[in-house]
Amino acid sequence: MHTLRILILTSVLFGSLLSCKKDNGDDPNPTVDSRTELLVANNWRTAKVTTPNGEEINRNRLGLTTQVLFDLDMQFRKDGSVRALDYNRSNSVVNGGSWKLTADSQSMDVDVQGFKGNFPIIQLNKSKLILRQSAPVDGKTSDINLEFSPIL
Repeated sequence: MHTLRILILTSVLFGSLLSCKKDNGDDPNPTVDSRTELLVANNWRTAKVTTPNGEEINRNRLGLTTQVLFDLDMQFRKDGSVRALDYNRSNSVVNGGSWKLTADSQSMDVDVQGFKGNFPIIQLNKSKLILRQSAPVDGKTSDINLEFSPIL
């Protein structure tokens, strides 16, 4: 009888584990709603800037507009507004504008002074946001990846 209980308990636990779905935010067919939820869940802070192949670019090689992003937290809101918060000054709002995902959820249109355009989304999950941008590196316009981490 004891063996039967253990067998039933083990079967239930094993079945529960198999039925769990891992949710890492990397849905192969993302929807606007699922990506919006990921974007608005947290504020995002620039962690690093890289080349498209992942090599980190030293901050001093970047243009001033890109360098400023390191001092700001980006707050995407469900109403389509975006705010840039200066975390060094009690999260005071220093810039703002609007944002929206494109119909295919593969890029976002941002309209903020100094940070305007359509930015392809390279990666978006609970732990990372990577946007592609063309910006000055060593004085020449280059494609770069802006890598953001969530601020919890």
